[in-house]
Amino acid sequence: MSCFSKRKIEESDKAVEIYLTETELQALAEMEQTGLKNQVRDIFLVGRYTCQRVSDYNNIQPEDFTTTAKGTPIIRLVQQKTRNEVKIPIMNPNLEAICKKYEYNLPSVVDQILNRYIKEILKDLSEKVPTKLTMKQKEKKKAGELSVECNDKGEVIMPRYDCVTTHTARRSGITNMYLSHKFTIVQMMHVSGHKTQKTFMDYIKLSSDEIADEIDAIVNGENAVFLL
Repeated sequence: MSCFSKRKIEESDKAVEIYLTETELQALAEMEQTGLKNQVRDIFLVGRYTCQRVSDYNNIQPEDFTTTAKGTPIIRLVQQKTRNEVKIPIMNPNLEAICKKYEYNLPSVVDQILNRYIKEILKDLSEKVPTKLTMKQKEKKKAGELSVECNDKGEVIMPRYDCVTTHTARRSGITNMYLSHKFTIVQMMHVSGHKTQKTFMDYIKLSSDEIADEIDAIVNGENAVFLL
């Protein structure tokens, strides 16, 4: 039975920019994997739990693990793209387990391999959803180099796993952190490394239905449990 939800990507969303839900991510964490696929799965999950770019979460070194003055376990990074320093608390049990699994010497995999293998890993969990083609995909389709499937509404549909990239880990981490309603924007931006709220909010990938559900949950006093 598929663990991936049938979530439609709204027209207002950028093409093929999705996030994975906590249910989907937990299913991924519990999948039996071996060899390179095992490493790819773990690296991707580290990206989700740290909310970092692939250039950062795929290159965490043993010396990046430290503690605060009060003893909180953290990963201290200087982001490669922006040179911003971020300190991510290691509170999620899955992240802690991955770190201990590799004795805090996390593996690193070439980005292209990471992108390809994470799609293959997620393939067994994924259903087809309406989406939008990227400009490159549109050009390939026009040139006859890409065949696409459409539903009865004329919408292009593709397997959800095909929408996942290495950057989906960062998007998923930020979106699920936002959905927890446990942290302020400032606290979340401290972890993600964003300098402006506008840029940070661009990472929140929610459909109109999800926003409506979120408002209803807040009004009715529901609060999802989330550990960073």
